[in-house]
Amino acid sequence: MLRQARNAKRLPQGEVGRAVGYSGSWLSRVETGKIQPDEDTLVALCGVLGLTADDVGLEGDAVHRRKVLTLGLGVGIAAALPGTAAAAADPKELVERSLFHLPDARPASREALFSALVEARTVFQAAQYSKLGQTLPSLISGSLASQAHDITARAYVLLAQLAIKNYQGMAWVAAERARAQAELTGNPVVMGEAAHSMGISLRRSGDYQAAIDHLHEAAGRLGQHPDELAMRGTLMLTASYSAAQAGWRGQAMELIGEAEETAKRRETAAQRLYIPGEFGEAQTRGFRISVHHALGEDDQALMYAEKLDPRRLPTAERRGRMCMDVARVWQALDEPEKTFHALRALAWYAPEEATRPKVRGITAELLMTHPEMPGLRRFSQKIGATV
Repeated sequence: MLRQARNAKRLPQGEVGRAVGYSGSWLSRVETGKIQPDEDTLVALCGVLGLTADDVGLEGDAVHRRKVLTLGLGVGIAAALPGTAAAAADPKELVERSLFHLPDARPASREALFSALVEARTVFQAAQYSKLGQTLPSLISGSLASQAHDITARAYVLLAQLAIKNYQGMAWVAAERARAQAELTGNPVVMGEAAHSMGISLRRSGDYQAAIDHLHEAAGRLGQHPDELAMRGTLMLTASYSAAQAGWRGQAMELIGEAEETAKRRETAAQRLYIPGEFGEAQTRGFRISVHHALGEDDQALMYAEKLDPRRLPTAERRGRMCMDVARVWQALDEPEKTFHALRALAWYAPEEATRPKVRGITAELLMTHPEMPGLRRFSQKIGATV
């Protein structure tokens, strides 16, 4: 059914696979029955291919709810649903709880809310995602009760970033809530952060031009303050990667060139904001790996990887992302040992990044083709990757 729907839309396996966070070879094994995707990924595939849950044998209210919410509906009901106090170790559970089962909260002081935001941001940047369960739901409910729109927007941005990594079907909902709260602030940087998450969600759905347009629009609202320059550079990096995934090399190079020029203009020690605090020249070099790999220029990608020490990147989350990109390059070049080396480096820098679906997917592919590679089976068991 999946293959018939994909062929009817004349979509290549690589494009459909990337839209749900996997490779074309992974989708090939799904279509031939060698791999059974989890329910959430199957729902996401249905969304890309225009299938219904019944078409692929899925039933139930939970599936229906996920499909509806993926389309951005029902986004105003979070505060009305009953809450739960338990911290979630599973990122999917945390995302759902933060969207639909928020704890009750009373208005809090802005100082307390800001401190909670800093804590949540620090935990995310350290790639300690399970700890977000202790802070993020109460931060969202407390800031909503206090009408602290900027803090609520940034909390939803964190949630969207977590969903993008682990639970793509809900990323759109979190990004839309971030956008709605950000617009109430009138602050172009906060609006830029929300637009960044929305742009990634659009790119992941395969709507590359819409993603680029959305990111460009947000960048156009930004001025010359260092934090605004940093936000513009971040938006341009994401737009460049979107263009690269679409195969538009000229546009991708132009956009990443703009980001690099912005990084040279903006070198500041200010770390007050989540995304602006990360942006700099090292970040642009890291994105070069992603962009050139997406364009099929793996030699260029490796050239930038060799020049960038991951320790120069500002957070564990970014260092993990770089290792992931390098692993994907080596995988494309059919270098299994080097691929595994990059995955192990990722797990060393950011252990919880190693449990992402994409990392599990690459590990499962390695395990299928090179089951006797020393240390691979133990690594796959540790991160929960199965064949």
